[in-house]
Amino acid sequence: MLVIDPDLLDSQRIGRMGELVVELELIARGWYVGNFNATTNNSAGWDLFATRGGRSIKLRVKAKGPSTDCFRWSAKASGAILLGLAEGDRDDYVAAVSFLPAGGYEIYNVPAMIVEEELRRNHATYISGSKRNGEARKDGNQRNLWIDGTAGRLAHGYRQKWQQYRGNWAFAELLAGSIVKNA
Repeated sequence: MLVIDPDLLDSQRIGRMGELVVELELIARGWYVGNFNATTNNSAGWDLFATRGGRSIKLRVKAKGPSTDCFRWSAKASGAILLGLAEGDRDDYVAAVSFLPAGGYEIYNVPAMIVEEELRRNHATYISGSKRNGEARKDGNQRNLWIDGTAGRLAHGYRQKWQQYRGNWAFAELLAGSIVKNA
């Protein structure tokens, strides 16, 4: 069991740990895995690429520490969130790694198109509302999704909403059209 002391780790280290556990999970399932960041200092688009049986996928690893339920993305000035995302790309995924307070982790393997749509929809809903004092909300660059049990609250409740993606390593293979045993 992996136990994390949040006082020892910054967000960069949490992110790197996320990449390592995703690599480990893929390798254990027979994938060959490479890290974009090994050749490009902190690649802006993807973190990992993997291939198995003639199929290749790209992964954007997003990790959060055990002291929060929130995954955070930053939108660029252009509005782009997931850089390099091509409409209809069925081989582009976000591996969202949630390090748990009691130790261990959960990984949600979600098609990148779905993550992008959720972030955009939630943000549009948020800025269309107003503050408690009635003033308009400012359009900042932060985009959040909470892996918590708070259904019905904007950008929350993704533990249930993404339940089908949690620990579902076969999902990437099925979506890509390759059914593999022991996935």
